[in-house]
Amino acid sequence: MVDSRLSVVDDHPVATFFVGAYLFTWLISAPAYFMEVGWTAWILIWLGSFGAPVSAAVVTWLRGDDVGAWARQILHWRVGWRWWAVALGLPILAAVLISLALAGIRGPVDLDQAFAVSPVLFVGMFLFAMLLSGGLNEEPGWRGFAQAHLNEKYGALGASLIVGVVWAGWHLPYFVIPITPHSGFTTVNQVGWFVSIVLLSVILAWAYNGTGSVLIVMVLHAMVNTADILLPLAPDQLAVNGVIVETAVATVTVTQVAVTLLVVVAIVAYFGRESLARGEIPGAADFRDH
Repeated sequence: MVDSRLSVVDDHPVATFFVGAYLFTWLISAPAYFMEVGWTAWILIWLGSFGAPVSAAVVTWLRGDDVGAWARQILHWRVGWRWWAVALGLPILAAVLISLALAGIRGPVDLDQAFAVSPVLFVGMFLFAMLLSGGLNEEPGWRGFAQAHLNEKYGALGASLIVGVVWAGWHLPYFVIPITPHSGFTTVNQVGWFVSIVLLSVILAWAYNGTGSVLIVMVLHAMVNTADILLPLAPDQLAVNGVIVETAVATVTVTQVAVTLLVVVAIVAYFGRESLARGEIPGAADFRDH
């Protein structure tokens, strides 16, 4: 037990975690707004992206809980082959459904380019996302801490929606820092991205609640980010003479959101709103309780 811990941390661990994650990320990333494209700016953005796990570790320690038990969720890999199939296969299935849907409505796709992505590129992108862009630098906090703490009070679905909204808001600096990809999103793209993040939070919570494994949600999150490169989008229909065709981009965005929503509805309908949330999540109680 840490004698000097603040009572607010004990009473409101998730709110404290949220504030800490925002402060760490926003303060460290902020200087990149004033910088040209270069290693210094990208390093600041990358370091800042670890706000969630850093905040989770600090709050866990301040409460006198077991930081080791929290961290061991990252190494928990014995979850059964079905969950590994979900983590690795569901994002690819979603990419296929999005591609077929776009082709069906004559959207900006060229199915002749399907499966044209180099396996080496795909694996490289996956490892990058797993370690540096969405996996290790996010999931130990959002799912491994916030979801675990909110499940009992709000249930699986309610907790995932709360985490999803806060998680989406945490990304706001990336929409104003000029060198980040988010800053170039169209309005429809921005709105669609926000909705997709909240929906993705439900899917990731389902995987976490079913396994107690941060590793499995890191893999699932990384695969979601990587599977986008499998979409056989037609560049000449998305931009003409260097100008973005907003209707084409909007078509892709709406289709992606629709398929993600379909997956969420299927999960909630089949597994239930409270899916495993009030049961025992392996390992979670070890670091939640004093």
